[in-house]
Parts: sequence; structure tokens; C-alpha cells
Amino acid sequence: MNPTPEPNIYPTPSDRATPDRQWEIYLVFAHLSGPDLRVVSVSQLAAQVQLRKDTVGAVAGFLQAVGLLRGSRGNYALTSSGWAIAEMQKQDETQARLLLQAQFLEHWPAARTLECLRDAPVDQKTLGCRLHKDLPGKSRRGLYLIEWLVRALIVQRDSAMRISPSAALIASAGGRRPARAPEPEPRPAVEQGTVMGMTRQELRSLPPRQYIAFLDQLATLVSLDPA
Repeated sequence: MNPTPEPNIYPTPSDRATPDRQWEIYLVFAHLSGPDLRVVSVSQLAAQVQLRKDTVGAVAGFLQAVGLLRGSRGNYALTSSGWAIAEMQKQDETQARLLLQAQFLEHWPAARTLECLRDAPVDQKTLGCRLHKDLPGKSRRGLYLIEWLVRALIVQRDSAMRISPSAALIASAGGRRPARAPEPEPRPAVEQGTVMGMTRQELRSLPPRQYIAFLDQLATLVSLDPA
């Protein structure tokens, strides 16, 4: 998996079309581009899907950022991977999503998502804000990116709308999640009726020297107590 790039290099999904609509636009693009991977203009695609050129252009920009399209200045063609995924969609949706997964793992959303999920599971709204941080556009784009990540099997979403990295995403990082800051170790539970972990019976059974040493340690702890 490629390292996380500077976040403002790549566009997030357009907030002017839902992720499902963006997927439909991609499939129409595939139909127009065909097996020869012909160049299609944004104007031609916009007329076909009956949307504004700037909306279609924004969708195409994201598709290019994840390696499904190639081109620039309003003229794009499918990549070979983009064509393979669109063709597989006609036969087997699950297999198409697995191909999309492999494609996403090679591009920036995967590494950024894994970094944002170091404390997974994370509720969807929180993850959307993390993904959108420092990225251009409205915050809804972060949520739309999550929908793409779910489609690409990069993340898993449970019934409570909590997001976790998929096994494939974790494996792409060598099988390890990003390192988390070490959490303070919990203090050992103190048994009720004990002093420094020792019961009264245990204290009475201590040899004189150990008992005196114990009292010295207890006195030192008391002197260090800020209370």
C-alpha cells in the first residue's frame, strides 16, 4: 500500500451526487469508453447522465484519483483496471467489489483510512470528520468517501454505524494496525482490608526484620502522598 500523501493533493468524492449515483456515473463512463478505452469528454458524459458538467467533472476527478480513470482537462478514459471492474459488475457484484478493493488498496484512501481507524471501531460521523480533515470541500464528502470505502470492502460497518478496518486493509499494512500511543497500565486492584496488598494475618506472620522494613516503606509512601 502506498504511503499516505499530502491530503490536499487528491479530491474527495463530489458532494453534489450521492455515492450510488457516482457509481452509476462510473458504469455509464465504462459503457461510453468501451473495451478500447476510448476517451470520453465530461460534456458527453454529463449529457448522458443528465447532470451538470462541474458535477460530472468532480466525480471524474475522484475516479481518476483512485485509478479508475486516466486523463485531464475534461477528457478521460477508463484504465484497464477500471474496465475490468465495470465488466465484472455485470457478472458478479461481489467479485467486482473485490477488484475494487484491490484498486483502492493501491491508492491514497486506504492508507489514510487505516491511520484514521487506529482506535477502531469508530462511529461513522467521527471517521467522516477525520477523513475530511484538511481536504477540500464540504464535510459531507468525508461521509461519501466512507460509502466508497464500504463498497470497496476497505472498511466494515456494523448495525450501530461503527466502522472498523477490513482484514484486507489490515493485511495491506503488514497485518498490523498503526501503532497507538501506549495507554497507562491499570493500577492493580487492592483487596479490601489490606495494606499495600497484604492482609492483617500476613502482616502478623512477617518476621521482625521484614515487618520493620514494611513499616519503613509505608512511612515513605505516606510522606510522598500529596494529600
